[in-house]
Amino acid sequence: MTQSVSQTVQRARPGALELARMAATLAYVVAATGAALAALGALPRWIAGDAAASRRVSLDEAERRLGARLPLPAYYPERLAWPPAEIRVAGGRQGAARVLFAARDGGAPLELLAAAEPGSPIADALLEDRTVLSSRKTTVGVHPATLASVLVDGVSWQELAFEVDGRAVLLRTQGDLDELVRMAKSLHIEGRRR
Repeated sequence: MTQSVSQTVQRARPGALELARMAATLAYVVAATGAALAALGALPRWIAGDAAASRRVSLDEAERRLGARLPLPAYYPERLAWPPAEIRVAGGRQGAARVLFAARDGGAPLELLAAAEPGSPIADALLEDRTVLSSRKTTVGVHPATLASVLVDGVSWQELAFEVDGRAVLLRTQGDLDELVRMAKSLHIEGRRR
């Protein structure tokens, strides 16, 4: 009787080994199929050149897509709500982001547009329907800047254009220009203030 039990156990081991192989093969097939479907899903956007199109994302997702941290203000007026009301990215890894800060009381919003790479412009997809009415040279701290009156989708904004660590930045407001300048002076990337 002991001999037949040990023979049964020996016969069961190859079955368990075969079951483990089948499970591993199934896991491999499922993972490979998932990867292939993800690649096929991205293919139409890649072929159509949709990388430049503007997409709404979270702050973490924007930084992941751009491969860079966004400049954020150290001075943040209490009247503005956090988190941002809307974040859009365009242009892929060397692209840019547009961050809309809404007012808590329904007052004037504020926008921040920033390029991901030093020396790169802000993606055109984020600057659509923008008409510059007038502009003049100024400074943000010691850095050269341009202050402009612009129309965006027919709405009047004050816009301050400058660079933070070599990256193009635009700050826009429909409200207080002093608040805009104060925020511009406090913009920083990865804990560095400028």
